[in-house]
Amino acid sequence: MELKELPFLTNFGLMLTYKCTIACPHCIVKAGPHRTEEMRVEDAREWLTQIRDYTAEKGIKAGISLTGGEPFYNRELLREVADDAAKKGFLVSVVSNAYWAATREMALETVKSLESVGFFSISTDQYHQEFIPLSFIRNAVYACKKLGKEYDIAVAAVSEEDPAHLALIDDLLEFTEKEKIETALIAPVGRAETAIPPGTLEFSPEPCKASCSMASFPIIFPDGKVIACIGPPIVIPGRHPLHLGNLKQHPLRDLLQQAEKNSILHAIRVFGPSSLVELLRDKGYGHLLPPSFQTDSICDICHKLFSSGEICAALEEVAADDLFTKKVAYGRYYYLREPEMMEMLDLVE
Repeated sequence: MELKELPFLTNFGLMLTYKCTIACPHCIVKAGPHRTEEMRVEDAREWLTQIRDYTAEKGIKAGISLTGGEPFYNRELLREVADDAAKKGFLVSVVSNAYWAATREMALETVKSLESVGFFSISTDQYHQEFIPLSFIRNAVYACKKLGKEYDIAVAAVSEEDPAHLALIDDLLEFTEKEKIETALIAPVGRAETAIPPGTLEFSPEPCKASCSMASFPIIFPDGKVIACIGPPIVIPGRHPLHLGNLKQHPLRDLLQQAEKNSILHAIRVFGPSSLVELLRDKGYGHLLPPSFQTDSICDICHKLFSSGEICAALEEVAADDLFTKKVAYGRYYYLREPEMMEMLDLVE
């Protein structure tokens, strides 16, 4: 079992807005021009201060990812938060659909105006392109290269073998390198639950067996909610194992200290969410499980498990077992070189 080392809490997401210039049919959070929810700059600054204090105490060099919606929808908010994050010593990145890159000149002007942002994650796929031509992406990449900004291109697809996806990759490779392209599978969540045609996605009776790196990076929402990853669990109402709490009710330090001991969260990071399916089956809760899981998608597993109150209750019960907790703690130490959980459980010799 080989895992890429992606240390816990080395990146935090701030979802600045649910507003977006477009309304893609596969959007998890149903962002669009009609949405009104935005993060208050005062809240963002306070939460960045709490992140800085906690990570500095732990000796973590953290990054801040500004996302949405479309963060450029409110450029003043984006610039203020990016500047504040940079002043506090964070590496700052932004996620955008590049609607601002109609020409090379516009792209250069926009990228240059955000000196505090060092990394641009540019979203495109067959759904984005209904609204934003590929030429905009080309211009955004040109501007990043010209101004020395790091970047990647985030692509969503129903399958990595989908002909439309493969054609897009060929087009992208005309102006960028393969290692700059990151593909994520579309999950049947949010608008995609009804907008993606039935039969488009593939399903299997067995869950995908892979660990999850994204569960290392919490994201904070405008209302103060903190979720342990940016995947489909962000839209599940109420509490679930990846819901870490709310910053308008508790300080970040308290939420992250609890997260360090969250055996379900760290089982996902170390062994993958399929390990939770196996655990439920072994403990006699197999009858609660869904009949199928999206092929090659770890996000679908978490969404299906945590959308069920019964399954969440069963997981809370079985995850309280000392043997499971110790297995996760040792897994964190062995595979990820993270001793924190072992230290909290007094397992260090």
